[in-house]
Amino acid sequence: MSLSTPAHSLMNHVRAGWNLGNTLDALRRDIPEGTIVPPGDAETAWGNPPVTRGLIRAVHDAGFDAVRLPVTWKQHLDHQGVIDPPWLDRVEEIVQWILQENMVCLLNVHHDAGAHGWLQATGQCEADFGPRFDAIWTQISQRFRHVGDHLVFEAFNEMLDGQEHWTETSVPGAYEQHNAWNQRFVNIVRAGGDENLTRILSVQTYSGGTSERTLDAFRCPGDAYGPGRIILQVHNYDPQGFCWRKAEGHALRDTWGTEDDLSEIDRLISSLAAFSEKHRAPVIIGEFGSEDKENTPERARHADYITRKACEHGIACFWWDCGHFAVMDRKKECVLHPSIVKALTLA
Repeated sequence: MSLSTPAHSLMNHVRAGWNLGNTLDALRRDIPEGTIVPPGDAETAWGNPPVTRGLIRAVHDAGFDAVRLPVTWKQHLDHQGVIDPPWLDRVEEIVQWILQENMVCLLNVHHDAGAHGWLQATGQCEADFGPRFDAIWTQISQRFRHVGDHLVFEAFNEMLDGQEHWTETSVPGAYEQHNAWNQRFVNIVRAGGDENLTRILSVQTYSGGTSERTLDAFRCPGDAYGPGRIILQVHNYDPQGFCWRKAEGHALRDTWGTEDDLSEIDRLISSLAAFSEKHRAPVIIGEFGSEDKENTPERARHADYITRKACEHGIACFWWDCGHFAVMDRKKECVLHPSIVKALTLA
C-alpha cells in the first residue's frame, strides 16, 4: 500500500523502535493504594537505573529511529486526577531527550490498563473512571501542546475485559467498549488544541492481540480533524515458548527457525498488512522480543526475520527492552547484544 497520509509520512522515517521498558511504567507494589510515589522511587522500582541523557543518545547511535515511552500514571495522581508535577516534569524531560535526538517518541498510558489495571473494556469502568482517563490525557495534551509531530500519543496499553482475557474476548460488548475508549482518547487529545489538533495518535487492538477475531472487531476511531493521523498498534511475543523464559501452556525452547516458525511470522505479517490496508493506516508492532537464554544467535535470527518481513510491508517493529529482554546496557549506556541490534536496525 502506498499512501501519503500524515501518519504514513511519519512512519516512513521509522525502521526500528525501542521500548524503555520497566522504567516509567514501573509500580511500587509495597505501598498503600492512593499513595503518590516520588519520581525517583518509581523509575527504579523494577530494577532499572534512572534514565540518562547518555542512554537516550546511545539508543539513537545504535540505529533506532523511535522510542516508545511506557508510562504508568496511577501512582502519580491525587484524588482529583491531578498528575503530580514532579512526575510530569520527569516525563517531559525524557520526552525532550528523545526528540532532541531526532527520534520519534510514543508516549502512552501503560500499566493503568492491562492485567490488574483500573482501565478495562467495560461500560462500568468507563462510568467509574472515564473522568480520570479524561483528566490524564487533558493534562498530557496541555503539557505538550506546543511539541511537534515527532511526539505521538498512544491511548493505553493492552486493555483487557473485566475477566482479563488475553488475545481475544468473548465477553459481550467488550470489543465495542474497547473501541469506545479509543474514540474517547482521540476526542480528548483533539480538544487540547494547538499541535494536538493534528498530532499523530496510536491506538491498539484489544489486548494488543493479532487474532483474526480481534483484528475484525477493531474499529478505527473517527477523527474530526481529518483522516490519516492514526497509527494502529499490535504486540507479538510468538512463539511464546521461545520468546519467554516462562510460558504457561507452552513448551519452552531456546532455538528458533523451523519452517513452522517462519510460516507463523509470514502469516502474522500478511494479516497485519491486510489490516493496514483495510483501515488505510500504518501498523506498528509496538512490542516484541525474546528473553536471553544464552542463545543470542537464535534471538538475532528471530529478530532479523520478523523485522525484515515487517519492513517489506511498511510495518515498524519496537523491541521490548528490560531485564532478560535487554539489548542495551543501561548502566554503561552502550549496546549489550550487537548482533540483535544489528538485526533490529536492518544494519
